[in-house]
Amino acid sequence: MALTYWIIGITVLVSWYSFDKPQILGKLLLNPYKVTHNRQYYRLITSGFVHANFSHLLWNMFSFYFFGQVVEFYFNYLFGTAGPILFIILYIVAIIISDLPSCFTHKDNPRYNSLGASGGVAAIIFASILFQPLQDICLYAILCFPGFIFGIA
Repeated sequence: MALTYWIIGITVLVSWYSFDKPQILGKLLLNPYKVTHNRQYYRLITSGFVHANFSHLLWNMFSFYFFGQVVEFYFNYLFGTAGPILFIILYIVAIIISDLPSCFTHKDNPRYNSLGASGGVAAIIFASILFQPLQDICLYAILCFPGFIFGIA
């Protein structure tokens, strides 16, 4: 569970720091034009550690907190000492892969930007569903569905 906390901590610190520093945010968010034309590939990763506002950050990290612990547990159980490395790889690669459609679609638009950890968080949620398909996932603490139904919807 420690990695889940570390990733949340780093994401909160980086996002919080960049909230009132547009010059920092501008260097970290995904700008497909700069990735493609200026070879600023680091943005494919750093964009997952900045968020548009506090509610965006809170929702992503709230989801990551609950599902990340489950996936981290199973990765440690199944893969032993390689579990933590594979957990980080899953999260980072998912952020990169989720940025690629924007990079292809907006590669010639210098004004297009995106940010957030949603791609990485979605990968963790779906990994959790794979490990525990019958585990209830509740929306607003009222509507509860088995994980596999949530994943299909």
